[in-house]
Amino acid sequence: MNPRDARPAERIPHADAPAAGGSPECRRLSFRASGLSIELEITSTEHARRLAGQLIPRQSALVDIRHSEGVTSVEADTLGRFTADVVPLGSISLRCRLSAGTGYAPVVTGWTSL
Repeated sequence: MNPRDARPAERIPHADAPAAGGSPECRRLSFRASGLSIELEITSTEHARRLAGQLIPRQSALVDIRHSEGVTSVEADTLGRFTADVVPLGSISLRCRLSAGTGYAPVVTGWTSL
């Protein structure tokens, strides 16, 4: 994939907030691109992070979580839900490759520090 063919997803600044209960170990982020929003909940552990996300509108996709140790690829189900249980500490970037029938180029987020 040529990086110039990807659609950039902008981070929504006001969406960076603690998740339910206000715990500093759990926070939410949102990204938006033309035709797609990505909602993330990040849960911290001592050595890694767990990501739970959803694509809106709901759709299946391959989600690549890029990080300092490489790439962790997970599948979003038909409701757009995906999880990655162990993501290394540091910055991440997401690349969402939507189902073939959508006609959309992949969506890529900027790098975000966890």
